[in-house]
Amino acid sequence: MTNDPELFWFGVVLTLVTICFTLSLVGAGTKTLATPPTATSDVNSIANAEIVALQQQCQRLRAELQHQKTQLNVDFQDNTFAQLQPLLTHYPSARKMAESKPDLPARNFNALFTPLENLLQTWHVESIGSAWEQVSFNPQLHQPDVEDMTTGEPVYVRFVGYTQGDRILSPAKVSRTLPGGAERKV
Repeated sequence: MTNDPELFWFGVVLTLVTICFTLSLVGAGTKTLATPPTATSDVNSIANAEIVALQQQCQRLRAELQHQKTQLNVDFQDNTFAQLQPLLTHYPSARKMAESKPDLPARNFNALFTPLENLLQTWHVESIGSAWEQVSFNPQLHQPDVEDMTTGEPVYVRFVGYTQGDRILSPAKVSRTLPGGAERKV
């Protein structure tokens, strides 16, 4: 049994419609004086059979919907893992190498993030700014590191944010200065 509210209300409406239909058939049967008592019981048994059939169909549709929901979740996870698999496979080894060889240039790790960039493109997720880029502060797109920033003030993007269409998934984190206090020449 699922807890899907849409299916619950569908079942309630379906039951009410069936009851109204049954009552209208019973009401029509009692208004006609020429209807023998056996005809009314036949109408009731037909209506009851229809109710049972509709209830069975409702249960079947609920089970089918639950199965589809589960399958969609599995498909989503499979597709996401397939796109991230190169990153997930190489990251632990790269991390271990970085720990054992601290003088290793970071640019060697850039290729690891290509699958992540591809996934973001597939989902139509776009970044808000780029790291260390100087931009004008926009409180709708940026999260300041201090509370007294004003709109339009020049700031640096410390950590990029992300949007998807009109939705802001996470604002970019901005600061008046770059890490270490060094100003970047643009």
